[in-house]
Amino acid sequence: MTVSVDLAETLEVNYQVLGSGPDVIFIHGLGLSSMKTWRYQLKEFSKNFRVHAYDVRGFGLTNNPTNKFSVQQHSYDLNALMDKIGIDKAALIGFSMGGWISLQFTLDFPERVSALVLSNTTSGLRPDGAKRFVERSENVDKNGLSGLTEIQMRNTFSQNTFDQNSELVKFYKENFENPVENKPKHYAAMFRALSVPVVTPQLHRINCPSLVVCGDSDAGITRGNTPTDAAEILQEGISGAKLHVIKDGGHYAHLEQPDVWNGIVMPFLEGCLVETRK
Repeated sequence: MTVSVDLAETLEVNYQVLGSGPDVIFIHGLGLSSMKTWRYQLKEFSKNFRVHAYDVRGFGLTNNPTNKFSVQQHSYDLNALMDKIGIDKAALIGFSMGGWISLQFTLDFPERVSALVLSNTTSGLRPDGAKRFVERSENVDKNGLSGLTEIQMRNTFSQNTFDQNSELVKFYKENFENPVENKPKHYAAMFRALSVPVVTPQLHRINCPSLVVCGDSDAGITRGNTPTDAAEILQEGISGAKLHVIKDGGHYAHLEQPDVWNGIVMPFLEGCLVETRK
């Protein structure tokens, strides 16, 4: 369904809600740039929670009237969306770009976050990573997404996925190349926007229960110097944060190994949100 969110402009947000119980919001990444990335999570988690998913500004089926992109704007959008649909507080699950948004939102509106799950994401790129993000955005501005698919998928999935799950690789390719839900100009603009924010020095301000998940075969730029580097920085910076590393998991570990990923995240949320049910 579409939810109209009134900001300085009217944002038409593609939104879905399933189940009942404590509120959990899933925030997608960039590449498979819509809530479709949660194909193995939404129904499963709705058995225990009221699950919300949405396409962020400018991606999937959500518009972007201003044609401007920033992590800060996505944080404000989420705050307005929660107001619109009547959620006071929720657990956030953010993957990659969605992790950036979740971190920023938690810093901006800490009273609205009951728990935080950060999957294959980072608190900020190092200079070489930021340079690569800008170079990719410039390439897409000039040439569109043509020619980028293969390297994008190699950064996305582990070799095991290419060898054993051709259906998932095909699903990703079709959605990455979808010019409606992953517009090249929007993809480039968001890549450029992600090269800027670094919230590592502020991680100590986060005091909600937090879980960091990553794959040990992540080849994405957000990973840092090693597949687990960015995740380790998050765990060290957020007081009490737990870290789980998925063996043979790539950047999209939640798609490649959904049973393993779900089996890590579900008990964490159950433990954090049990008081909400009382």
